[in-house]
This record gives sequence, structure tokens and C-alpha cells, in this order.
Amino acid sequence: MKLNNFLVLVLFALVSCNTNQNSFIVNVQTDRVGDAILQKIDLSNEIIDTTNIKNGKFSFKKNINEEELYRLKFFDGTSFDILANSGENISINYIGDNLTVDGSVGTEKIIEMDDKLYSLLLFRDSLTRELQSISDDENYESESLEARQKFFIALGKHQEYLKSFIAKNSGSKACLIALFQNYGQSSPVLTVDEHLETFELVLKDLKKNYPQSSHINLLEEEIEKFKPLAYGQPAPNFTLPNLNGDLVSLTDFKNKVILVDFWASWCKPCRMENPKLVKLHKKFSKNDFEIISVSLDGTQRQTDSRTAWEKAIKDDKLSDWVHLSELKGWETYVRELYNFSSIPYTVIIDKEGKIAAKNLRGLDLDLKINELVNAKR
Repeated sequence: MKLNNFLVLVLFALVSCNTNQNSFIVNVQTDRVGDAILQKIDLSNEIIDTTNIKNGKFSFKKNINEEELYRLKFFDGTSFDILANSGENISINYIGDNLTVDGSVGTEKIIEMDDKLYSLLLFRDSLTRELQSISDDENYESESLEARQKFFIALGKHQEYLKSFIAKNSGSKACLIALFQNYGQSSPVLTVDEHLETFELVLKDLKKNYPQSSHINLLEEEIEKFKPLAYGQPAPNFTLPNLNGDLVSLTDFKNKVILVDFWASWCKPCRMENPKLVKLHKKFSKNDFEIISVSLDGTQRQTDSRTAWEKAIKDDKLSDWVHLSELKGWETYVRELYNFSSIPYTVIIDKEGKIAAKNLRGLDLDLKINELVNAKR
């Protein structure tokens, strides 16, 4: 009997062990029910396989030629990412919100990054709760400003962590997860705008180590699309007529911090932002700061776009700064030049004529303008 038991244990070990160096095995224990889905993370987002969870367990075995990113998805809406490599035998325990992984160096790196991001989100939520508790306080605005500064300091530290992670893990597709982390809806931690060098570094490593990877096309498209307008790049020049019909160029305003404001008289959110721009101009206009408002008036629905444009400037008390427009609506060439699809949209240009920030609002806009006008050259 003892010999038979020993043989059974040996056979079980052989079955569980991955002896194929061109494949990976993932064995999962979970409290989820229904089916588990294995989806490849690439441009196709192809569903590779689906299996039924039986008695809290399931497994996948797949052939791969190189390190690959996958997402394990469940019918309760939860999911997590794994980075599998050839020859790996991955054991995963996923009970409740607790996730532990053994046998996959790449997946452990992803979990490390996720934990760091989770800490950032907890800090953000704690600041939000503090502000909500003093919403009626007379010092709410100053406290809100301080809270935002604290969060962006924490965000900056997380950005530096991700950049360091990428530098230390060149050659690993875990860097792709680092590039595309988000701390909120449409709020990426790293962007081509601010971190162009990091995106280009990952692309270079991908081409070197995984020349057939479809992620190369994704990154190239992302960089090509946003690089011309990345932070630190020269702001594209434009020339447009002002209210008097005289041609005015961006390059006419040298050695000043410029806020280019894209708006229109028919745009309600734009009109709601205008009083804030008035305050901003009054606050910084004596400190080498200027606003250039570019109107997208001139749509087909407008019967008299010029009158509407001029009336909005007068009604909203915007006459203290520069106003330009072709009166061609969305067909104005500067829309494509600055690659935006909605208004209001803003671009901040530093004293050297380089893009410093885009589409900031409220306190964030105030802080950035203050930083730039007081920056030493």
C-alpha cells in the first residue's frame, strides 16, 4: 500500500509539473463560480480559452513562443493580469480580494505595481473624505488646494516609481503594464505628453527583445500621435485673424507664459469657464502672462457667427486679452494642429515657447500658471 501511495504521488507530481519548455500552465484556486476566461492582452484582445470552474479550481495550459501578457476574467466582473513565460508552472490563489501567485516572476512584478497603485488610490480617497467632512468650512478652498498638492506629490512619487521599475526591468513586458496604469477614468499615471522618454525606452526594448510583438504597433501609434504635442516640445505656431481682421501669430508673443484657450460662444461649458479665466488674467497679467482665446464659432448652425462671437466676448467681459478666429467652426486648421476633439480645451506654453501642460482646470490651472510665471530661466 505504501508503495502504491508513493507511485500515486509521483504520478500526480508529473502531471502537475510543466515539462514542456514551449508552454505555460496556470492552476487557479478561487471562490468564483461559473466560467473563467483567458484573454490575450494585445491589439486583438483575443479570447484564448474558456473553462468551467469546478470545485473552486481550474487550469489552463498554452503554448507560447515568448513572454506574453494575459488577463484572467470571471463572470462576477473581476479580473487580474498575468505575465506568463515559457516553462512556467503558475499557481494562483484568488479568494475574495486576496490574490497570491507562485511560479511566475512576471506576474509577481505586476502584483507589486498594482499594490503600489492601490496605496495611491487609498491616499486619494482619504483626502477626498477629509474634504467632504469640511465642505461647509470657510477654509474649504485653501484646504482643497493643499489636498490637491498633496495628491500630486504622491502621484509624482508613483510616477517616479514606475519609471524606475521600467528602467530596472528592461526586456520584460511587465513594463507595458507600468506604462498604462490609470488612477481614475481617463487618468493615466504616465502619458506620452509628460513622459515621452519612458515610452520611447519601452518601445526600444520591445523592438530589441520581442520584434514580432503586436505591442510595438500600439506603442508606435501612441508615440507618433502625441509626440508632436508632448510636454517640452515646441508649441506649433499658428496665424489667425483677430477681431479687427489683422493676422496674429503665436510667435508674436515671446518671453511670456501663454494660455491658449479654445472655445466658442455656443459652448456652454466654455462660457462657464470664462469667469475663471477673467480672474486668472487679472491675477497674473502683470507677470508676463497672456491669454489667447481661439474661437470655434462659425459652425453651419450659426446664422451670424461673428456677431455671436463678439457678443460673447462683451457679455463675458473677456476683452482684456487676445481673441482670434477663422470663423470656420471645427474646420479651423488649428484644431487638427493641436489634436483636440472637444472644447473648452487649453494649452499652456512656457516662456521658451514649449508646451508645459494641457487642458487644466480650476486650481490645477492656477497652480501651473503660478509655477511658470515665477520660474527662473
